[in-house]
Amino acid sequence: MRANPLPEFPPLPPPRRRAGFTLVEIMAVMMVIAILLSVAAVGIQSIDRGQATTTALSVTEALFDEVRSAAVGRGIRARLLIHKELDDADEEDRERYLSYMCMAVEGTNQAGEAQGGGWKVDTRATKLPTGVYFSIEESERVAAAIGVGKPGTMSIKLPGKSDALKECYYFEFNSEGVCVDSENAALDPGAVIVLISGARPRGEEEPTLLKNNKVGFVVWRNGRTSVFRSPEQIDRAQ
Repeated sequence: MRANPLPEFPPLPPPRRRAGFTLVEIMAVMMVIAILLSVAAVGIQSIDRGQATTTALSVTEALFDEVRSAAVGRGIRARLLIHKELDDADEEDRERYLSYMCMAVEGTNQAGEAQGGGWKVDTRATKLPTGVYFSIEESERVAAAIGVGKPGTMSIKLPGKSDALKECYYFEFNSEGVCVDSENAALDPGAVIVLISGARPRGEEEPTLLKNNKVGFVVWRNGRTSVFRSPEQIDRAQ
């Protein structure tokens, strides 16, 4: 018996030739990716700086509350200190400049009564996030516009490697919890603190503000604070 012949299939179509990307197209895509990465990096840096100033603002407010509570609770004067010593040759001073804060209280006798002289650091110090500084220029400008007190200056032994006295700005609370200007009684009680995100070149006293990134708050007579959460609020207060 004769076997059935195999069915005939139509011939397969020739394979299609897939067109690849040209060198110009690949380079164009790479350029777009590079631009997007650059934009993203700038955005991330701005977010980081904003978070740093926000964190610094919360930390500084908490320190002011701590100093005020110590003054009222102990019935003595207490001061918030901010490192002012400018010595770029000293690594510790360079790292602490305008970003190192701690509390100092006036000396007391064995009964805990104020002796009217002598100050000592009473708490562990706090360092603001990297790139955030206390701005004396902005703080005094806003304080003058509002009519509240300004920080004083003093020399004191701070915790650290050096035994030398260090110059500091200070904000003082009396035993009633009022933030006062001990050098100018005519000014209303209170204070202004402005923090900026910036960079400080060696030898420069005031850090350079980056992209107008600054925050701050006002301390009123009763100890309450009004927060500046944007540069525009600070500028309007002037």
